[in-house]
Amino acid sequence: MKHLVLIMLVVLGFTACNQKPASEEQANVKYYRQILFSETPWDLERGTHEISAEEAENVNNYKFTWNDDGTLASVEYNRNGVLLGYSGLRAAKITYTYQGNKQIKRFFDENGEQIESGGAYTQEYTLDDSGMRVAMRFLDKNGEPTENRNNIHNYVWSKLGDGMIQELRYNLAKEETIMNPFCPFYELRFSYDDNGYVTRMANYEEDTLYNCTAENCGDVGVSYFKFENNNNGDLLTFSVHSTTGQLSNLYWGWAKRQNRVDEHGNLVEMVVYDQDDEMLGGKGIPITQNEYDDHGALVKSVSMDADRNVVNNPNNGVAIVEYKYDDQGRRVETLRYDKDMNPVEESNS
Repeated sequence: MKHLVLIMLVVLGFTACNQKPASEEQANVKYYRQILFSETPWDLERGTHEISAEEAENVNNYKFTWNDDGTLASVEYNRNGVLLGYSGLRAAKITYTYQGNKQIKRFFDENGEQIESGGAYTQEYTLDDSGMRVAMRFLDKNGEPTENRNNIHNYVWSKLGDGMIQELRYNLAKEETIMNPFCPFYELRFSYDDNGYVTRMANYEEDTLYNCTAENCGDVGVSYFKFENNNNGDLLTFSVHSTTGQLSNLYWGWAKRQNRVDEHGNLVEMVVYDQDDEMLGGKGIPITQNEYDDHGALVKSVSMDADRNVVNNPNNGVAIVEYKYDDQGRRVETLRYDKDMNPVEESNS
């Protein structure tokens, strides 16, 4: 009996020594199918529709890694550890490093090479004592101050008494500048719900909700964007309004987009409306439907009219776009067809 107990103890000890403990890295890593919608670089990346590490071996995902102190270290779009170059990050991977009150963001492609994003190489954030982002500036490849593709050099943020986040932007000449050529807003204020999901982006001037009447803002004028999300944070409605709440067309002729998502948060249908709350007409495509494979990768996008007939896009003749992937999930081919499945040359799109 003593020999049997001794053998059992040896076996149990050997087994315990060979069990893999939950690593520190595993405790600091999570995987998500989607990334939360954002309208400002003030937002820190957040994942939605969490999956397990085992599921991440077969499903496209955003892998989040945090440092031991809980600060975000990296986000990479991948499947089974293979970086993929078609994510909502504008890169295959982003990293954050920290130096005092500075948070340094860098972008990488699917080969692990650092790349530019939006015309800049690095984003250097300044954090306050609570860890909130209060400023950011763009740097070039040599670490020198630069402007992004919208001629913005730096952002300044503050949290107002009503809880809104105020955003101001400046160029290298320290002049206040607009968000981008299509949204000529100067001061913006962002509202968030209790989940931290953005619900409104509003145009302000001297503490007053302001109606932009520039050419890009249409004949009604644009004051704020309204966002409606489901409980998972999936964006369901994106609408554009004047100060009176009226729908208002942007430069592209649309005033509202309604999204339908599947149980994984994939966008399966987008319907676009004008300021009269009618489906987009003219040269616009009112309905786009998407199909995904079992890995969560987009495999087909189809343009449709208001009656859901497949139609050619008047701007490029394309009705259907198909995406092909290799066994590891890397996109290897994009095919374009008209509504009769005749190939359309890429140069026309």
